[in-house]
Amino acid sequence: MSETHTDKQTAASTLRPVAASPSKPLVSVIMPTYNNALYIGAALDSVLQQTFQDFEIIVIDDGSTDNTAEVLQPYRDAIRYLKKANGGPSSARNLGIALAQGEFIAFHDSDDTWVADKLALQLDHFAQNPEVGVVFTGSHRYNAKGIVDSNIRKGHTMPTGMIFDKILTDHFIAMPSVMVRKSCLDHIGLFEEGLIGNEDFNLYLRLARHYAFGFVNKVLVHIRLHEHNLSDNLAQMCEDEIKNLDKIAALFPDARIPKRQLSGRIYARFGRYYFALKAYVY
Repeated sequence: MSETHTDKQTAASTLRPVAASPSKPLVSVIMPTYNNALYIGAALDSVLQQTFQDFEIIVIDDGSTDNTAEVLQPYRDAIRYLKKANGGPSSARNLGIALAQGEFIAFHDSDDTWVADKLALQLDHFAQNPEVGVVFTGSHRYNAKGIVDSNIRKGHTMPTGMIFDKILTDHFIAMPSVMVRKSCLDHIGLFEEGLIGNEDFNLYLRLARHYAFGFVNKVLVHIRLHEHNLSDNLAQMCEDEIKNLDKIAALFPDARIPKRQLSGRIYARFGRYYFALKAYVY
C-alpha cells in the first residue's frame, strides 16, 4: 500500500518527547550473536561503560556452537540472555525487539564497540528534535592494521530529515549506530527475515518513508572487520539486494524507483566489494 502526505503527518504525530519510566528502562540494547565468543565481551563492556545507564541489554544467541555461553557467564546479572535455534541476525533482532521494554531500541553487533557517550548523545538528539524517529551516528571500520574507512568525511554533509531517496542510492548508515523509537517499529514492522545481508537496508527504507532521520556528527561506533563477519556468499547478498529493491518498489509505487539504474549500481558495488574483501580483513 502506498503512503500519502497525511500518512507521514499521522506517523510523525505519534512521536513523543523523551521521558524515562520509573519501572522500565528507557533504552533496550539488542545484541544478536553467533559464534562470536572472541569479541562479545568487548562489545558488552562498551555498553556497560556508557555514561547513560538507564538501559537493558538483550543478548540473543542465534544457535552458537562455540563457547559464547561460557564467555557470557560473568555478564549474566547485567544482561537478558536467550539462546535460540539458528535463524539469522534478523530473526535474532526481531526476537530481541519483541522482548524489549524500552521506549528506544539501540542495535549493537557482538563484534563491534561503542564510544562511552553514544547513548547519551543520541538521546539528547531525540530530546532536541522530537519529530525525529531514528538517530544514527558516525562510525568507522577497522581491521588489525587500523582504520579502513569512516562514514564521516571531510567536506561531506550527512543527509538528515526525510531521506528515503538518499538511502535508496547510498549505504551510509551502520546498524550498530542506529537508535530508533520502538513506536516506529510498531508502526512499520520489524526486519525482513528472508533477506541476507540486506535486512538493515530494507528496514531503513521502510522507516524513511514515514519518519525523519537525525545524525550525531561524531564517530561513536567502531566496527571490527575480521574474516568471520564477512559473508562468503556475496552472490546471495547481491541477489537479495535486488530482491529488496523489488520489494520496496512494490511497497511504495508512488516513489517511482528507477529499478534498472539502481540494479546496475548494486552489481557494480558488489564487484568492488568482492575485490576489497581480503584487503579489508588482512
